[in-house]
Amino acid sequence: MKKILFLFIVSVNIIIYGLNIVTSIKPLELITKELAPDSTITSLFKTNSDFSKKYSITDNVDLVILLNDEIKTPENIQKVVLSEGVLFYPYNENPFLWTDPLYSVVIAYKIEKKLEKIDPENAMNYRNNLLEMTQKLISMSDNFAKIVDKKQLKVIDLNGLLIHFYKRYKIQYETPKEDYIITASDTLVTNVDYHNLNLKALPNLKIKIDVFATNYSTLIDFYESIFKEFEK
Repeated sequence: MKKILFLFIVSVNIIIYGLNIVTSIKPLELITKELAPDSTITSLFKTNSDFSKKYSITDNVDLVILLNDEIKTPENIQKVVLSEGVLFYPYNENPFLWTDPLYSVVIAYKIEKKLEKIDPENAMNYRNNLLEMTQKLISMSDNFAKIVDKKQLKVIDLNGLLIHFYKRYKIQYETPKEDYIITASDTLVTNVDYHNLNLKALPNLKIKIDVFATNYSTLIDFYESIFKEFEK
């Protein structure tokens, strides 16, 4: 009976300290999940087309995490807006901040500080989770940097998705212009299937990136899949 009671108390504590969090996009959900795995975390926008939809948040949410101002929120609600502060200039250059693993560490740091403020009793757990996530991403990033440095890739990014990623790893890249010429050695990157018959027929290495992480359940899996594509 004591054992059952103990398990019940532990379960209640998890429910009590699990927060209700809303993120605008799935990658932010995955980052937050690394920090607060016992919380209920929901993302609203699954694809780029979802940004045309209008969402508003009610008061029964502990934290809202946004890229910019894509969701209307009550004035009194706790939120993290990534386009503000240290990420202002990178965001304005290209909003796909999370494509760079080390920017994701900065994103996680901003979220973790807010989690500590909202839920101070679990501050140490959030800090430990942030440290563990940071160590994983830095290790993965360092290993990938060594591999990709030897490949001397030249990329044509058809959607302008991974600008921060290319800059992080010093990958030569271009975004399409009207008069751009694709050579046989170019790697083509897009976030959709190659429906353009001319592009589809090219023998070039083609990489399709699920930039909104629609099909991933963890942040680590998301980055591993991107790294593997560029290591081919």
